[in-house]
Amino acid sequence: MKKKSSITFDEFLEKDPKFKKKFNKEFEKYQNRPKPNKKLKIGLKYIKKHFNLDLFLKKIEKYNYRYMDEGNMLDRVIGYGFEQKEVYKIRDHFDDKEFETLTKLAVVYKLLPKITDNFEEIDFKETETLEKWIGATLLSSKKNSTYYLFIDEIIKDEGKKGNCLYFKSKNKKLVWNKMVKIIQEIDKENNSSKSTNIN
Repeated sequence: MKKKSSITFDEFLEKDPKFKKKFNKEFEKYQNRPKPNKKLKIGLKYIKKHFNLDLFLKKIEKYNYRYMDEGNMLDRVIGYGFEQKEVYKIRDHFDDKEFETLTKLAVVYKLLPKITDNFEEIDFKETETLEKWIGATLLSSKKNSTYYLFIDEIIKDEGKKGNCLYFKSKNKKLVWNKMVKIIQEIDKENNSSKSTNIN
């Protein structure tokens, strides 16, 4: 089997002029962002006050649907619930203690209900394989009467974390059945793998 030839990020940019132009534009904005204010500390109160629910719902479906993005729900809240200038501002001024608290809330899906009354956790299931831990969380959204199924993964050896919006529907039972099926299939494959190793 032939190995895929690896390329550098610069080489990738050269192959895609359109993406390169967009990337350079965003990078220039990042470099020219206002200098951090040492007196400003951002935490839960700020995020709750300025969180843009409509923007979050739009972006979570556009960028995170069936795409396992690095990080956890705190990363999704910041990246999708704020305009880019605000994202830079938040990340530059995060209070360390607040960040730790928000991360803990995000991991157990208590962050969204904490910053907006739009979301409610309906159910949660988890399982694991030899390689990773998998969590499935079902949330309901009042604004659009939609149920969202989020999948989280943690790669055990590497410690890498990621999550994605896996499925959505206005039919609660349909989404719940999808969640149960995913966990059951993983458990089935996991048990089959263990049996094979024993034999």
